[in-house]
Amino acid sequence: MRFIFTLIDNPRVTLSIMALVLFAGFVSRANLPVETEPAVDVPVAMVRVIHHGISPDDGIRLLVRPIEKELKTLEGLKEVVSTARQSAVYIVVEFDAEQNVKSSISDLREAVDRASADFPADTEQPVVDQLTAVGEPDVVVALSGERVSERELARMSDYLQKQIEKIPAVMEAKIYGDRDKVVEVILNSRSLQHYRITMDEVLDLVARNNLLVPAGDMESGAGRFNIIVPALIEKAEDIKLLPIRSSANGVVTLGDIASIRRTFKDASSFSSLNGQQTMSIYVSRRTGTNSIEMVESVRELVERESANFSKEIAIDFIFDNSFHAKSMVDELSGNILTAMSLVLILVVATLGVKAGFLVSLGIPFCVLGSIIIISILGYTYNFMIMFGLLLSLGMLIDGAIVIVEFANTQAAEGLSPKEAFRNAVGRMALPVTASIGTTLAAFLPLLFWPGVAGQFMSYLPATVFAVLAWSLLYALVFAPT
Repeated sequence: MRFIFTLIDNPRVTLSIMALVLFAGFVSRANLPVETEPAVDVPVAMVRVIHHGISPDDGIRLLVRPIEKELKTLEGLKEVVSTARQSAVYIVVEFDAEQNVKSSISDLREAVDRASADFPADTEQPVVDQLTAVGEPDVVVALSGERVSERELARMSDYLQKQIEKIPAVMEAKIYGDRDKVVEVILNSRSLQHYRITMDEVLDLVARNNLLVPAGDMESGAGRFNIIVPALIEKAEDIKLLPIRSSANGVVTLGDIASIRRTFKDASSFSSLNGQQTMSIYVSRRTGTNSIEMVESVRELVERESANFSKEIAIDFIFDNSFHAKSMVDELSGNILTAMSLVLILVVATLGVKAGFLVSLGIPFCVLGSIIIISILGYTYNFMIMFGLLLSLGMLIDGAIVIVEFANTQAAEGLSPKEAFRNAVGRMALPVTASIGTTLAAFLPLLFWPGVAGQFMSYLPATVFAVLAWSLLYALVFAPT
């Protein structure tokens, strides 16, 4: 109590602290990332392995079993669900909620990498993705054009994707609707017969000329270096010049016995907008970043880069999540301001102008003070935070009302305002603290709610705790000053 009375007796220091809290609250709110829903770590990941042409039965035997064998070594594994389809297998892995999600996903990737050593030769690299509570992208950039070739759309999409991924707030920019580029080799049966070349010879030749060949180590004064002879096929022209057979009459190349052209694989997905084929770039932001600012950065970049594109290419922004986030923030912020106004009117009508203003001043003070705590905790400004603020509005002035009303009673008996507030704090500090403590106790179990639901709900009690803690300080220290 001595510390509280010291602050009350030094109004300049106390009011300076109050002004500093208000200023820091405004700054924290301006820099607080905005999103629609709280970001939670879902302890679930999906492993995807592609092997074109493999049957579901062979997929289970050759792809799933090696992975499941390695998964048995992982700690905190809760459930594994495997699904095999034609040309692909999918394994959903769930960990215990108490496990460190990032560490568990990292261990899962290492286990899958170990298992991939036993996969058939033509199996694609396994992909491990962590599932998120919010699976939708923040914005989708769609490129289309009636008179634009698929190759041109793919080239522009690849370029935009690389530029978008350079934005710091962007976690991933993934293209849908495109097809993998391949070089198609169509062998001429007559040429094969003429030169007496078999299909196996051609396949073996291409395989042997598409490898990185290790050539040992080289030691020098600068250190020891690995030497690798590059033999990867990078261009279609490289394939045409591959020597098949040499004789006294010359060298037979692959281009002599086959027609070679650039083309695309058969489509595994399709993207369209208003009936036109499109290339869609799904953009997702990093956790803890501002969705509104990220989408604005993407829009600015696309508009800047598209000035160099063909006028035949149309660019549309769809599924703009920042629009919903901004609408939600504006709507809930409006509700908070409306609630503050109603509380102010009711308090002034009940306690009078002077006392009502003194009590109501605690509302913006406690709200901005709580935002400082929210920012320190690393939270984002989402609907759970705003709901917690809205829920706390009616409770945060209870303590101030008790202190101010008791002080008014003391002042009516002839005490000076300073002495009246000192007596009010000394007499009512314990009841006010107990009142706020019982309210906090009701929300305390929500902080220990386990699992993903607990992570999601923890934003609410944390906000209420922050608001009511500041309301206690305001009632005992700042209002009496």
